[in-house]
Amino acid sequence: MDRGTVSPAESWDAFFSEFYLRAYAHEEAETQAEGQALAAARLAGAPDGGDVLDAPCGFGRHSIPLARAGYRVTGADRSAALIEEARRRSLGERWPKWAVADYRELPAPDASFDLVINLFSSLGYLGDEQDTRALAEFRRVLRPGGRLVIETMHRDWLVSHFSEQDWHLLGEGKLLLEQRTFDPAGGVAQMTQTLVPSNGARESRTMSLRVYTATELCAMLERAGFSDPRCYGDLDGAPFGTGTRLVIVARP
Repeated sequence: MDRGTVSPAESWDAFFSEFYLRAYAHEEAETQAEGQALAAARLAGAPDGGDVLDAPCGFGRHSIPLARAGYRVTGADRSAALIEEARRRSLGERWPKWAVADYRELPAPDASFDLVINLFSSLGYLGDEQDTRALAEFRRVLRPGGRLVIETMHRDWLVSHFSEQDWHLLGEGKLLLEQRTFDPAGGVAQMTQTLVPSNGARESRTMSLRVYTATELCAMLERAGFSDPRCYGDLDGAPFGTGTRLVIVARP
């Protein structure tokens, strides 16, 4: 995949900012995230009280409930704005620990974690080569016997569910309008998200990202040093299919 088909890092930095918080930091998303985080730990068989890396962690919606369930969680994200919000939401508790870090260069020693989670379609931003680099970094920081859990959209689902636009009511009179194009042959989606407040100016961000098939992601995991990647349809371990989300559990 040519690197020019996806947006540069600067475009993603502009998206994962205060703009992202205004679009996604709402109560309904947090309620869903708690169940997702705990289900990911169960599916991976993470030990009680184990060391968990959430990367990228965003504003902590998965890290915080895992920490409150007794796990020693580290949340890493490239966005300083999102980490600042995560710190605010964690209320000064001992865990999670927070790090402003690109997941291709994690500030952690080898074999530091029992579980790495990468949830809510958090790959594809920089293309095949750089995503494989991130996966290799996840493998580096996992202990023997540890697990990586990825939860993401995949190309087969997008082919059958693609729509050019939709909108979501965010509360307080705000709308999020999303307009999309999709190249199924190249597996590249472009999206423009526009926040429409009840008063004030509209604000938009446009990004292009890689959407992988299950086969492609499993091959990337193997190149990154993982073995035995297993595909599921959700974080409760349902069967994987073209109409489900994609969850992969892999071991180093």
